[in-house]
Amino acid sequence: MVGVAGVVWWTGGAPEVEPPAELEPAPAADHPDVIFLMWDTVRADRLSAYGHQRPTTPNLERLAEGARLYERAQSPAMWTVPAHASMFTGLSVPTHGARVGWLWLDGHHLTLAEHFAASGYATVAWSANPYLSPATNLLQGFDEVRLTWMGEDAAPCAAATRSKLLPDDASVAIAPAYAGDSEGWEEHLTLGKDCAQRGTEALLDLLDSHDEPVFAYVNLLEAHHPRVPSLGSRQAVLTEELLHRGLATDGSLRRLMGAMEGKDSFSPDELEALFGVYDASIRDLDDALGELLDGLEARHALDDTIIVVVGDHGEHLGEDGMFDHRWSVHQALLHVPLVVHAPGLTGERVTEPVSTMGLYGTLPALAGLPAPSASAPSLDDRGPVYSALVAPTPRIPEVMATWPDLPPNRWKVKLGAVVDGPLKLVRSDRGAEVLFDVVADPMQTVPLDRPDDAKRLGALLAAWRKAEPRYDKSLRTPDDRPGRPMEQDAATREQLEALGYFTEDP
Repeated sequence: MVGVAGVVWWTGGAPEVEPPAELEPAPAADHPDVIFLMWDTVRADRLSAYGHQRPTTPNLERLAEGARLYERAQSPAMWTVPAHASMFTGLSVPTHGARVGWLWLDGHHLTLAEHFAASGYATVAWSANPYLSPATNLLQGFDEVRLTWMGEDAAPCAAATRSKLLPDDASVAIAPAYAGDSEGWEEHLTLGKDCAQRGTEALLDLLDSHDEPVFAYVNLLEAHHPRVPSLGSRQAVLTEELLHRGLATDGSLRRLMGAMEGKDSFSPDELEALFGVYDASIRDLDDALGELLDGLEARHALDDTIIVVVGDHGEHLGEDGMFDHRWSVHQALLHVPLVVHAPGLTGERVTEPVSTMGLYGTLPALAGLPAPSASAPSLDDRGPVYSALVAPTPRIPEVMATWPDLPPNRWKVKLGAVVDGPLKLVRSDRGAEVLFDVVADPMQTVPLDRPDDAKRLGALLAAWRKAEPRYDKSLRTPDDRPGRPMEQDAATREQLEALGYFTEDP
């Protein structure tokens, strides 16, 4: 089964946690390998597997033929850190405490990786996202951690990103023809953001080199800004005219933020170009999935392997005048893909809303393991689904430096959302409350005037908030610290800056 020889593994930084007492580490040769494949920043509505008209995901459709596809999977949060913390611990965003201002998963939580390790699994992680690294402790429980911007992967992953850049691409700051205010693209290519093919190769090597079963988490960042899809993927999903328009349209983070702040704007043609580039980035992810499926089939292992393809959150591409993914609980951010392939499952489309937090209970069950806890959520749970923005995300410092006249508190709002059946209610801590039918109106364009339904969903949201345990700071240990990834090594700091994250904690 799975492991990689001759690589640099991160072995420090996270507190050591003993396996849970109720499990005895033991050989588990009869248990299947588990591949937790994270398509970072992917929203469901842009996937052909979910009905999108462009052929963005033919390989995901191939996988879904013998798998369970969740049509209405909701993320618990709108960005990476809290969303992953919920999937890895089975705890809601108000409970686990990983958020803006505390970019760290406290060590007392029992993670999926720890649970699988205690059950005899090798646990490995391969990540292109610096927030999925020891800098935040989200990878607690993974015995081996491989990062694309460090060690043996750094040079080949930088080369992989460089190979995708087209000479006439002027769309983002790392592109060769970009004419905006940039420090230059050469140094940013050391970051290795787009490296899905190498991740696939590493994963298959892992599956070949371990005797025990493997729980593997793989984070792929192709759909995250700055997006530089390959020419082949652009050609596969776009017309020639739209392909060239995407290369010429400035979609840099500076311009996106300017448009969101009312300092710039995008024409309809430019927005169409942004969507085209995003779609092509998803096709790159799907091509890597195809290589993984081919590799597993060649090893006669596909039918016996649990594979999860999931998004942690989506991306705003102009909805409500918003971009990026840090300031709302809009469906563009919360409706994510979720496909689960496992021995014994047949092709099925689940139409009820579910939370990706349910992976915490579902994956051990599919692997034949006991539940991590008696209260572990499952994808079989039915009923209202909740999401929350509990710690507002401040503006990027560059934005405030560029436009110091911006009103300071515009985005400092906390939000809760509940989806029940076709209806979704969004409530802010400022008293605003809006109801939508997200089946008939997936992008929340038409608020509903249905007071009785709003009252009912409002009561559900209030009851959930009251029932959910609050984050308990007293459980922190000396090993827990405010997650300050920018204080990590220079490579991790540079990677975060290029992805548009903060130069310091708020």
